[in-house]
Amino acid sequence: MTPAMLAGLLPMHLLLAADGAIESAGPTLRKMLPDGVRKLAEAFVLTRPVPQDDDHQALQMAARTSERVMLRMVDEPRLTLRGHAIEAGDGRLLLNLGFGISLADAVRELELKDSDFAPSELAMELLFLHEANRAVMGELSRFNLRLEEAREVAETQAFSDPLTGLYNRRGLELALTMALRSAATARMQDMGDGSTGGFALAHLDLDRFKEVNDQFGHASGDQVLCRVAQILRSETRSNDTVARVGGDEFVLILAGMTSADALTRLSERIIAEIERPMVVDRHECRISASIGIAMSSHYPVPEAERMLADADAALYRSKNAGRARATLHEPS
Repeated sequence: MTPAMLAGLLPMHLLLAADGAIESAGPTLRKMLPDGVRKLAEAFVLTRPVPQDDDHQALQMAARTSERVMLRMVDEPRLTLRGHAIEAGDGRLLLNLGFGISLADAVRELELKDSDFAPSELAMELLFLHEANRAVMGELSRFNLRLEEAREVAETQAFSDPLTGLYNRRGLELALTMALRSAATARMQDMGDGSTGGFALAHLDLDRFKEVNDQFGHASGDQVLCRVAQILRSETRSNDTVARVGGDEFVLILAGMTSADALTRLSERIIAEIERPMVVDRHECRISASIGIAMSSHYPVPEAERMLADADAALYRSKNAGRARATLHEPS
């Protein structure tokens, strides 16, 4: 068989002389050979069969035992080829090689085309399947990401007030359960440093808010509620919880706040900010706020319903005392 016939039939072949010199190479494989290379060892490292002192002898043994042959390029991109060898007489060897799992890398690095492979090979079909699989996996990854984002949005919406973005009643219940659990754990551990893991629960209701709705409409009232939500966010810390639980009712969970003086100062700042005139749709709106507060440290075993009821009762004492003030629940 002439070299031209070999090249047409086996574009990835190597014909080696008895001394390891390259007598013939297929057109595709020649793209992997550096200029001036004469011997196999100058272009490839034999990795299978196990290299010996004489690579040619190892390849002859592989040809006789039908053992698989594997070669790795000496230079970049260091692709690995796999195939088999047969004896071609006079000590010569004929190797027919392929890229195996390195096919996609080889096509990319060597810029191979369908014409670079034998018609009987399925290289392009395998490459297509590889790219299709990669595309499917990429799309599946993006779908999972979108699904996770949708789940997070749904969870956020389930616990958030759509108008103000604060927690809603369900979000408050969850946060309050966690605060009670934390306080109970801290008490059991008896920190010994004066810390009880306690918290304060503040119930806030807007004064004269109904007048805003009656005079300027509910759209203006909604803007006022959003402004109040901003004030509550700015006056509380990142580890506090702010929830809107009714039309103009808000509840705060203030972590670690067990000082009556600190709670009074915070309440005064919140009320002062809410009392600042708000211009909504060119109308000046004036409202205030009344607050009732219960502290977990006032209870042998704090419970959600009891603390909420006591904070609510303290709120109405603020209302009855003239509004625009805060009242701290005192246990009997």
